[in-house]
Amino acid sequence: MKEYYHSKKKKIRGWKRHKRKIEKWRQNVIDLEIDYIRENQKDYAKLWIHPFYSLVRTNPPNWYNRLLLSKMIDVYLNWYEKMAKENEDFYLKIWLYEPEFINSQIVVSYKDCINFYNDTFDKNTIKKVFPLHKYESLKDKLAMFDWEAHIDAEKYWEEEIKEDIETGYRTKEEVNEILNKSYKTEKIKLSYGSDTIYKVNVGDVWVGTLKR
Repeated sequence: MKEYYHSKKKKIRGWKRHKRKIEKWRQNVIDLEIDYIRENQKDYAKLWIHPFYSLVRTNPPNWYNRLLLSKMIDVYLNWYEKMAKENEDFYLKIWLYEPEFINSQIVVSYKDCINFYNDTFDKNTIKKVFPLHKYESLKDKLAMFDWEAHIDAEKYWEEEIKEDIETGYRTKEEVNEILNKSYKTEKIKLSYGSDTIYKVNVGDVWVGTLKR
């Protein structure tokens, strides 16, 4: 755990180079491959920008996130234009994670897969206010969207938790803490039987949809 914490706090250098990576990311994902979409009926664009999106993910500073979010909106609008030409209903959203911004992404689906992403997150039953103060310079762009608060849930499988105790990876006290923090449990039927998922709220996911 100490190594993980230390790596999260490691000083990042070369910000001019990292800023250039944002534009490179935009160029890599802005042209939605419509033939791919027609065949697979869904796609996504994650923030694959090293060193932030890696085995141990690190959140960039807010000023960098604002630059990223601005480009994400540009990509979204380009995807929207292409999908609108398909003359089909479609699901196109920005998933904006807070506080784990680097997990944010754009997702799209339609036809047989239009409902593929519908149950990805649980809606937040607590009334939330969109964190506009973090992205004040983007308020005009952000105002183009409706933002709905969902829960960023960390999921723990009961069988895996039991195995963690047996192998010494977690103590019973640590497992009890997870169970006490969980806001929801779900019984899942699997091919080999059934298992239970415990969901722990670790943040918000703001689902953004372009206003029509």
